[in-house]
Amino acid sequence: MSVLAAAVTLAELCRAPDERAAGRDPADAAAYIDVGDAAVAAGDSITAVIAYRKARARDPDDRRAAAAIATLCAGGDGDDGDGDGDGDGDGALLAAIARYRAGDHAAARAALAAVPGSSTAHLFLALIALEQHDGAAAIRELAIARGDPRYRELAEPLLRLAHRDGRLALAVVVEPELDTNPQLLPDTPPAGAVTGARQADEDVVTAATITARPWPWLALRNALSWRAQRALPGLDFFGESAQAAAELAGARDRLTARYDFDADLLDGASYLFAHRIAAAYRHDFAGLAVVASYGLRRRDYVAIAEQAFTGWVHAFDAGVAVALPRGLELEARLIGGRELTRDPTFANLGGGGAVIVRTRPLAAARVVATARALYAGYDAAQPDGVVRRDLALDGAAELEVDLGDHLTALAGADLTRNLSTIEDFRFWKLVVRAGLLVAFGGL
Repeated sequence: MSVLAAAVTLAELCRAPDERAAGRDPADAAAYIDVGDAAVAAGDSITAVIAYRKARARDPDDRRAAAAIATLCAGGDGDDGDGDGDGDGDGALLAAIARYRAGDHAAARAALAAVPGSSTAHLFLALIALEQHDGAAAIRELAIARGDPRYRELAEPLLRLAHRDGRLALAVVVEPELDTNPQLLPDTPPAGAVTGARQADEDVVTAATITARPWPWLALRNALSWRAQRALPGLDFFGESAQAAAELAGARDRLTARYDFDADLLDGASYLFAHRIAAAYRHDFAGLAVVASYGLRRRDYVAIAEQAFTGWVHAFDAGVAVALPRGLELEARLIGGRELTRDPTFANLGGGGAVIVRTRPLAAARVVATARALYAGYDAAQPDGVVRRDLALDGAAELEVDLGDHLTALAGADLTRNLSTIEDFRFWKLVVRAGLLVAFGGL
C-alpha cells in the first residue's frame, strides 16, 4: 500500500465505530494485542489499529488495547484531530475528507483550511500539496501534523518525499557496477545480436535528472546518464532522454500519457535515436488495483552494421496489484510485445508474464523484487533454415535505504538468461551495483 493510501486508511480506521464481539473473551483479546504489538514493532500502524480494536471488542475493559489505540489515534473516539477530544470539528472535517476521496481536491483544500486546529486537516492538506508537487507547502503542513502522535510515524516518510519533490526537482545518482556481459548495452538490438566472447568488467554509472512541473499535471524531464567502463572503454555509453508526461488523476483512477526522445552515444559516436509514446492506466478498488499500459517506440540505429535492427517496437501489459498484510504489495502482469525490424530474422512476437513484489521491511527501507519470463517467436528462418525461438528470463532486486531528507543508499542486482534455438543467441548477464542518490526539491 502506498504511503498516501496508508494515511487515508489509518484516519478512517481511527474514526470507525467500535466493534462488538458476541461475548467477552480475554484470551482472544490477548492474542490480538500480541498481533498489534508486533505490527507496531514492524511500523505497520494500520494492522496495529485493526488488531487493538479487535482486542477491545473482545474485552472492552482491556486497558492495554485502549491505551494503544489512544496513542495511535491521538485520543481515540470523539477526537476531531485537534487533540482536545471535543469532537466539534467532526462534521466539517469528515465532509472535507469525503471531498478529498472523491477527487475534488480544490474544494477539499478550502474545506480543510476552514477546520480550526485540526492535525487531521493539516495531514490531508499535506497530502494534497504532495499530489500537486508543492513540496514547500507539504513541509509546512506536515510539521504541524507530526505533532499529533497519530500521524507522527506517517509524517516521517512524507516529509522525506516533500524535501525531494517540487515544481523543480533534481536527482543525481552514482553507482559502481560489476557487469558480467557489458557488450549487451542498453537498447542492444534484439537480444543476443551482440555475439562474441563474454568479458566481465567494472563500470561506474552516473545519472542526473531534472524535472520541471509548470502545472501539477505536467512533468517535463531530462535525464543524462554516463556509463564509464574500466577495462573496455570502447563500450563507454552516454544517453540523454527527454520526456514529457501528463497525468489525469481522480479518486480511484489514474491515467498517464508520456512521450520520450532518446539519443545515445557509444564510445563517443552516435548509436541510437528513439521516439516513444506510451499510456498507462490504474483503477483502485479496496485493497486491489487494475493496471494496464501500452507503448509504441521507434528505434533508429546509426551504424550501418546495426541498421538491420531499426524499426518499431510495441509493448503492452495488463494485470493487478494487491495490497497484502504487513505492508506487502504483489503485482502480477501479463506482458507482450511485437518487435519489427528491417531484417525479418530479428522481428518477433512475444508474450509472457511478470511478478513484482514491493515491501518496506523497515520504516526507512524499501525493497522491490521482479521476475519476468517472455517467450518470443521470430518471423523468418535463419540462413540454415532454423527458426529462432527464445525464452528470456529476467530477475531483479532493488533496495533503497533513506539516510536523510535528501540522501538515499541504493543496492541492486539484475540477472538475465536468454535461452534460444540458435546457439549464438544463448547468453546470460549479471549486474551487481551499489551507490548513492541525492535528491532536492524546490518551490
